[in-house]
Amino acid sequence: MDKDQILLTSRIRLARNIKGYPYPGAMTLDQAEELREKITEALHEHEDLWTLYELKDGSLKNLYDLEENLISMALLKNRDRGAYFLADDHRSVMMMEEDHLRIQAMKKGFHLDEEYDTVAALARFFEEKLPVSFHEELGYLTACPSNVGTGLRAGCMLHLPALDTLGMDKIERSITRMGFVLRGMRGEGSKIVGHMYQLSNERTLGLSEEEFLKRAKSISQEVAALERIKRKEMYLDHLIELEDMARRSYGILRNARIITFEETMLHLSHMKLGIDLSVLKPMRDFDLYDAVIHMGKAHLQMERESFLDDRSSNIYRANKVRRFIKEVF
Repeated sequence: MDKDQILLTSRIRLARNIKGYPYPGAMTLDQAEELREKITEALHEHEDLWTLYELKDGSLKNLYDLEENLISMALLKNRDRGAYFLADDHRSVMMMEEDHLRIQAMKKGFHLDEEYDTVAALARFFEEKLPVSFHEELGYLTACPSNVGTGLRAGCMLHLPALDTLGMDKIERSITRMGFVLRGMRGEGSKIVGHMYQLSNERTLGLSEEEFLKRAKSISQEVAALERIKRKEMYLDHLIELEDMARRSYGILRNARIITFEETMLHLSHMKLGIDLSVLKPMRDFDLYDAVIHMGKAHLQMERESFLDDRSSNIYRANKVRRFIKEVF
């Protein structure tokens, strides 16, 4: 992983549907159960690798996997029809989300090629076992027209505090013109928190999978390079403001007694920027993505093995982040 941790994670997702069944939004419960059984049977020969998880109302495990970006909020909303398989800490197969199959892999660092190979191999496996909906001119057919074609979403999560602070408008417009989009940490519909952005292709039609992947890598690297330029600009032209931001965030996290997840993300981001630019001098560096993810409410609840209301989770998070700051500094 890069020392400055701008390119935090890589993520590949392929959408596939099975012939003879309506899309999940129009399926009956019986149809959904029947198709789930067929998909489960297809994976049976690899049952030593995959674990099936049902969607239970308020399940700590489901909420934990949502925070880990292994499943989506759309899948949780389809809990009467959907389920999902996990193979390890970065591969998942969602059933009856927006499409019959959402096959995805996510890994820390910049590994788009590796993750694509993993997901593409699994998609080919399903195509050998099940009749996948495919049109000779349009490509793979999906519930949402924006996914028709390759069904591919390829992208990275980036930490962009300098660009975000000094202005993102021109960058976002340029990315949009190239057919890509910047979203919040949780993807479509989520707000930008802690200067963390999901970058991915907005359309899946018109190019091959390899071409989309090449563009995703190129644009992600270009944005990361611009972030490094803006960080240098912050250090040279706005050093006092940079020091104030980083040290103020350190002070808040070091002394907070109650703190929200969003506020924690913001201050961890500022503190990490201060470390990367040598404004703060820790005893050791830290992994920003891990630090942020493990401060989420579902992760705190898994640690406690019990549900927490908002106030209790904010108090517990503050206790945890204070211990974390002592370990780092």
